[in-house]
Amino acid sequence: MGWFSRRPDDDPTTAAATGGAAFADDGLAPLGRADADWLRSAALAGFTRIGVPGVEARADHLVDAAGKQYGLTNLAALLAQQDRAQWQGVVDTHVSSLALALRRAESAYDEVAHLLVARVMVEADLPVLPPDAGPSLGGGLCVRAAIDYPESVSVLYDDRLGGWEVTGDAALAGLRRLPAPAHETFEHDVHLFEAADFFGASRVLVHDELLDSVGLTDRPYGTLVVLPARALLGVHVLRDATVVHALHLMAQLARAGQSQPGAMSPHVYFRTPDGTLQQVTRYSDEKIDVLVEGAFADAMRAARLVD
Repeated sequence: MGWFSRRPDDDPTTAAATGGAAFADDGLAPLGRADADWLRSAALAGFTRIGVPGVEARADHLVDAAGKQYGLTNLAALLAQQDRAQWQGVVDTHVSSLALALRRAESAYDEVAHLLVARVMVEADLPVLPPDAGPSLGGGLCVRAAIDYPESVSVLYDDRLGGWEVTGDAALAGLRRLPAPAHETFEHDVHLFEAADFFGASRVLVHDELLDSVGLTDRPYGTLVVLPARALLGVHVLRDATVVHALHLMAQLARAGQSQPGAMSPHVYFRTPDGTLQQVTRYSDEKIDVLVEGAFADAMRAARLVD
């Protein structure tokens, strides 16, 4: 896990793709403008080829005639890590996966219940936010059921299979059935859990079970968590003044994840005992502001770290 030694502009592939940060595309960084235009054109051609109706390109997504959006940011991040000779193949694979997902879109609940897995999503990345589709976690994050096919993961953005009331229990059970993620401890008692699947960050939904499994059973004042990318979850158990250094290290991890495929949140969150996530960081250029308020302030006072 080389997360703490990498910044987005340390990656030579990214630097080559963008031609330098000044030329990064506004919608699809880390690609440069010309390469981002190529991706939009290639994706548009692929989506048209598989019969997506009325598809048009936007800055960071495609949109079809019904208004449904298909994000391109993860695809851009993936291309930035590949040799250019492989780009067309990456796009073709993505389009083929989408075509398969569209064919499966009419599956009934009983046909896919055993494939459901709970997935944490960034609300700002979702095309719609119907309240029945899944609960909010706070801090701009929410939960959706996803169908974990062997070839791809299909997120249920709406209430197509009956919403979270129908899919929630099966989705959480599916998350618990996944293999345990790899665990590594870094300085300042920052614990990283990295999964070989798309649901590493989603393990925050089984937070207590996960920490118990690695011996972190004593959590007197709660925890800080980061969800940098879909495969990764970082946790620090709040105990003492170590939290100051841990928080800054976790903020570095969270921001580094923004250049990775499946990027999620650049922020650090305080997790309350009921599972609600409270964002405790705010960024201004390279400056990190820590927001000690609400439940986080209460926990810091209980730990005698603030007055």
